Amino acid sequence: MRVEHAGVVLGAGFLVSAETVLTCAHVVQDVEHVVLRFPGAQGLGELAARVAVRGPWGGRPADTGDVAVLALDRPVAVTPAAFAEPDGVREVHEPPRLVAYGFPDGYGWEGAQTELRVTAAGQLIHDEWNQAEYWSGHGQEPSYGFSGSAAMRAADGTVVGMVASYDPAVRNARIIPARVLARHVPALADLVPTPGCSAGEKRRLRELVDLAERTGPLPVPVEPLLLAAAGRPGLVPPVTRPAGLWQGVWHLLTESPPARGRVPLAELAVRIADQVADEELRRAFRAWAREHRARFGAPEPMVVPGAGPVDVAGATAATVAGCDDEPRHGAVADTVRPRYGRPAPGAPLPWAPILVEVRRSGADSGTVIAEVSVYRSGDRILVSERRLTAAQLRGWVVDRIDEAYEDIVDGRPLVAFALPRGWLNKDVDQWTRKRGKEPPLGCRSPVVVLDHDRRTKGRHQFELRRVWDELDRQGGSTLHRVACASPHQAARLSVLLQDVRGAVGFARPPTGARERELHGAALDAPAPIVLWPRTGCPPGGPCTGNCAGSGFLDRIAQRISLLPPAELP
Repeated sequence: MRVEHAGVVLGAGFLVSAETVLTCAHVVQDVEHVVLRFPGAQGLGELAARVAVRGPWGGRPADTGDVAVLALDRPVAVTPAAFAEPDGVREVHEPPRLVAYGFPDGYGWEGAQTELRVTAAGQLIHDEWNQAEYWSGHGQEPSYGFSGSAAMRAADGTVVGMVASYDPAVRNARIIPARVLARHVPALADLVPTPGCSAGEKRRLRELVDLAERTGPLPVPVEPLLLAAAGRPGLVPPVTRPAGLWQGVWHLLTESPPARGRVPLAELAVRIADQVADEELRRAFRAWAREHRARFGAPEPMVVPGAGPVDVAGATAATVAGCDDEPRHGAVADTVRPRYGRPAPGAPLPWAPILVEVRRSGADSGTVIAEVSVYRSGDRILVSERRLTAAQLRGWVVDRIDEAYEDIVDGRPLVAFALPRGWLNKDVDQWTRKRGKEPPLGCRSPVVVLDHDRRTKGRHQFELRRVWDELDRQGGSTLHRVACASPHQAARLSVLLQDVRGAVGFARPPTGARERELHGAALDAPAPIVLWPRTGCPPGGPCTGNCAGSGFLDRIAQRISLLPPAELP
């Protein structure tokens, strides 16, 4: 369509909805109201429009954001332009033929067409423009009067971008591709097809992002959130720093489409939720992520008798604590190993692990990095991640575990803490927001403690996988006892445990120097499961052999003998 002011042709534009037109910001640089004419719909006559949105164009030819949105004073019964997918200018063999309709000198009334092709479609000049040239080397120049016109694929009429400028000296034009238009005008994202994300999903996400931006900037830059959300195989970061949160969201959406088991946009929504202060908005982002992820959920595989369960936590260590009158105790296992799929009739439901991973922060010795995730059908679903002080950790973790339950569809909840080795004896099973007023974590579900150090060592992971392949075929669990008065040194004990295929039980907790060395030897052996009491004989003190630790080993041996290793949990 033609854009006029006071009878002078300013440029072109194209209809994107019944009452919205897109053009270049420089076309309407000095005006607020314009007149539009549709050469192909003369019966509409003149249409009044106002400049509703101006992009961040600075006024110079090399400035980015040369986009403007015009609002018609009434809707029109004309079919709006349909956008191609973001890669619509790319073809396997050669670039597609593009057609633009403009109003150059001499054709100000009826208009003229030009045919173009994009050069190096995969590369943008200044992260903003595609360079275009004549399709056949001659013909109508996309000169003054073409600015703001739609660059359409000749084959199907879909729009790949907007003509922004032309250099007659080198006879090259610049086209702002559709993905860049939507970066500057977020509402256009609903119209640009994006594989894996519907218009309705984008609209709702855009509304949430807008609400988040109104509350102020996030406390962290958006770039690290994008890279973390993309995961493997990674993400090419934006060439220029995103001017706002939406630009970062749009970059991830167009550059990292979802795949089986990997939904980057849902990951990003969760990470944004973790940075907003408003609780209602936080839950809205998480709900959006949950619904979006559900569209790509992998079907649950059936449980095959004798098949190894999926390892979700990697090689580490575990503790289970109960809520009965038994002495509280700790245990270390190499991994949380739930079975996915529908259980056989009468069989227990598979475990639904919530993983709380705590690692020391390299930036500050007084802080840790905590991350809470849910594993469902073998896929990791991030709940939240935050750098915290030790004093903040307990309350934050308990709150995030509550949120994690929202992502459990079925199965038996199990909370797994991956902790630094020196923290393995912490009473995380007793964590609660209000002591004495609500039940601790260990009364709600089994609590398992994992040795974070073992999770990072490939040799341990390899050896533990082999051990678990054997354990999964066992009908019960045996206990290898390390007595309270054990004479073994750490190195000797590590050697003795090389061939142990079962749980290792200590009569003393790792509270003294010698006890910590022995426990470390079992973890490094690596023993698949390590158990110990929380209380017992004093560290380094003598033992008569008939102590609380021995009684603990007797009781725990009886209990686990009735359960397969994967059901300990």
